[in-house]
Amino acid sequence: MKLLGIGAHYDDCIFGIPGILLRAVAQGHEVTVLSLIGDYTNWSPVGGERQSCMVEEVQRLFAEKGIDLRFLNYRSMAIELNDDSKKAVAQVVADVEPDIGFMLWPSDSHPDHEVVSELSKIAFNWAGTVLGESAKVKRPRRLYYYDNGPRHTFGFEPDTFVDMGDYWEESVEWLASVMDFVLGAGRGSGATQNKEALAAYRGKACGVKYAEALKSFVNYPVEIF
Repeated sequence: MKLLGIGAHYDDCIFGIPGILLRAVAQGHEVTVLSLIGDYTNWSPVGGERQSCMVEEVQRLFAEKGIDLRFLNYRSMAIELNDDSKKAVAQVVADVEPDIGFMLWPSDSHPDHEVVSELSKIAFNWAGTVLGESAKVKRPRRLYYYDNGPRHTFGFEPDTFVDMGDYWEESVEWLASVMDFVLGAGRGSGATQNKEALAAYRGKACGVKYAEALKSFVNYPVEIF
């Protein structure tokens, strides 16, 4: 299958669903992640000339895990819900043709997350309409919202839980490596601590040690025996 996760920033999917992404790669599925913000020149931790090498290095760290990370050219606080942004995200969905899609929960303290959630919903469901090629672009079979953790996501009540299992250690190491590169050595510990707290809480909710939680875009039938 083909999976596509969409986030506003380089770290949204790697924080929200790293275990799911790594498990999918291990099972032989094609995994793509889209970050709408690819221009970090106005973001103080990177800024200036370093932002280009930052994007390339983060792409390399994803590629090492077998994941294709793509960036669009938006800047933080400069993403608007308009025809151009709809077409940009819809084109990626049309190119990837995902069977399963993941998108940010729409209620969030970060404006970039909220607008990207809305753009993702439009692109996953109506890419063909946006691009004027309705007959040529298929919708994903399943869509899920993911949350971005403490101090970001509001009102997220999951209905789907995925045991991180053997992918827990690799997930936090991967998250730490990306955050350490972008923010500086040792700075990834804050993100990994938040992820551990969230994953442990989700694990308690479903009876495993660490889990990731999702909210179905619509209800899907599940075989229980």
